[in-house]
Amino acid sequence: MNFKRSEALEMLRLLFFVFVVITFYSCGSGNSGGETGYVKMVKTARAERVPLKKEMQFPGIMEADQEINLAFRVAGPILKYHVKEGDNVSKGALLVEMDPRDYEVQKLAVETQVKQLQSEYNRIKELNDRESVADNDFEKMKAGKELAEAKLKNAVDQLKDTRLYAPFSGFITKVNYDNGELIDRGMPVVTMIATNQLKVEINVPASLYLQKDQITKIEGTQEDLPGETYPLVLYADAKKANSSGLYTLYLAYNGTKDSRLTTGMNISVNVFVNSSDTSLVSIPAQALFERDGNTCVWVVVDSTVTARPVEAETLMYQGNIHVRNGLQPGEEVVTGGLNLLSEGEKVKVVQPVSKSNVGNLL
Repeated sequence: MNFKRSEALEMLRLLFFVFVVITFYSCGSGNSGGETGYVKMVKTARAERVPLKKEMQFPGIMEADQEINLAFRVAGPILKYHVKEGDNVSKGALLVEMDPRDYEVQKLAVETQVKQLQSEYNRIKELNDRESVADNDFEKMKAGKELAEAKLKNAVDQLKDTRLYAPFSGFITKVNYDNGELIDRGMPVVTMIATNQLKVEINVPASLYLQKDQITKIEGTQEDLPGETYPLVLYADAKKANSSGLYTLYLAYNGTKDSRLTTGMNISVNVFVNSSDTSLVSIPAQALFERDGNTCVWVVVDSTVTARPVEAETLMYQGNIHVRNGLQPGEEVVTGGLNLLSEGEKVKVVQPVSKSNVGNLL
């Protein structure tokens, strides 16, 4: 009796196992999504036509177009500073005075010598005109007078050089000495930068460098100065790429008196390019993959994926890449799990979550 009961139990186990296997294979064979019947869910993006006016953004730092160290051309003690660090000054403003006493005495001495030689020169010239003095003696007298006049001009210039003036409008960034200190010529006494013009450098990819003639507008924004934009002008560019493969563009900003933008500030530079090429479309960079040496994307048509070769540009813009050939505006491409797909496979597109329905709760 026990033997028959164990046989019955074994038979029930076998029948259950066969039922499970038949059910599993029947589910797999009735679905066209793949061998397992599992339809992959994919996220997609729509290829969009690149607008004629492209906007690209690059970081930069405002710098002074001119920053110089000012020094006296003569030596002596500083008499008085007329500026301090942080002062705004106009072109031609007096910055520093050196004690002029030694140079005033030198000028007076040479002036006296010139007057004496001038009087002697006039007497010798008159005698030479009468042929009472040899021409050789007259020429020596003339040369002595001209040498003294040259010394006088130098003495006058040195006296003028005891006063240091601003060569342009700007502000003082550094004062190196105190009143009364003795300095030699050429020693920097003041550092100043120009405020009428600032500059900024940006590094751009080769694709933008080649389109620099199509740039229609450049403007800057500063995050701490919301609502304000600053027009910039391209005035030069580097002809050689740097170690990162980028090209440097040099931009100028002609500041106004009421501008709050100054040196050292971070600035976002927006570059607008007028492109006549209407064949470009834009897709996320993560949609690209390599197959057999070609750059491809998975295109979704009627819930089926097809690999398609494309010609991608090198210009990256807000995480997107520009594609020249292989895609039409409006076509959908897969943006994730690219290596898990196969040609002709059925997929289900995950609908994007609305910004007004965060968490897909509505």
